[in-house]
Amino acid sequence: MIVCQCLATNEAAIRHLAAQGADTVSDVAMACGAGTDCGSCVGMIRAVLDQCRVDAIDPQHASVHSIAFDTIAVGV
Repeated sequence: MIVCQCLATNEAAIRHLAAQGADTVSDVAMACGAGTDCGSCVGMIRAVLDQCRVDAIDPQHASVHSIAFDTIAVGV
């Protein structure tokens, strides 16, 4: 999934940067430029980084799908 439209940066690239030690939106911006143009992707970059932290803390329950496709409870 494309996270940063302006620089065509996908979620996998951000996850790769997180695995290499990128921990903040600023880290990602410095590494690949994502989030530095219009800024509309900053929230999604942050969400991907947050999910990477959760996955690192509890790898047994790591998500197996994109952050954009988290389950939504409907009509509960």
